[in-house]
Amino acid sequence: MGQDHQPASRGVIRLGNVLFGADRIVAKWVSQRIPGFTASMGATAIGILDGDDLVAGVVYERYNGVHVEASIAALPGRNWASRRALHAIFHYPFVQLGCEAISVLVPSSNLESLNLATKLGFRPEAMVSFAAADGSTLIVLKQFRAECRWIDHGQGQQGTGSA
Repeated sequence: MGQDHQPASRGVIRLGNVLFGADRIVAKWVSQRIPGFTASMGATAIGILDGDDLVAGVVYERYNGVHVEASIAALPGRNWASRRALHAIFHYPFVQLGCEAISVLVPSSNLESLNLATKLGFRPEAMVSFAAADGSTLIVLKQFRAECRWIDHGQGQQGTGSA
């Protein structure tokens, strides 16, 4: 990301089941679970824990001041998408970084991930043929800050939706 948003002295912090500051560990974990994905150096990541086990992670890359790309991985069958976790996942890019939009890239062959992305509020924006690691179409999905139900928009309520 940039030095402005990721100080070198930042430590690992756990708030409930949400893990902050373990960027390299979480990014490596996510990279091992998404075919063809390798997190870039300096990527920021948030992990979701079940006990002491990492069960989901989000890697944020290519932040440009108004937009960031996110890559999400989770262990199948694990209940990780709590309101606290979803608030943290969306609070970081939309509130801390001030992004207007987040994009995720999902192969059309990965119906489970497409389902998750749409439940989280992402909407298809573009399709790129033969761009996924398995040769399928890569679907670009986007979520805008103004439409995100997982953050506080000043009305005093957040995370009222459910995944």
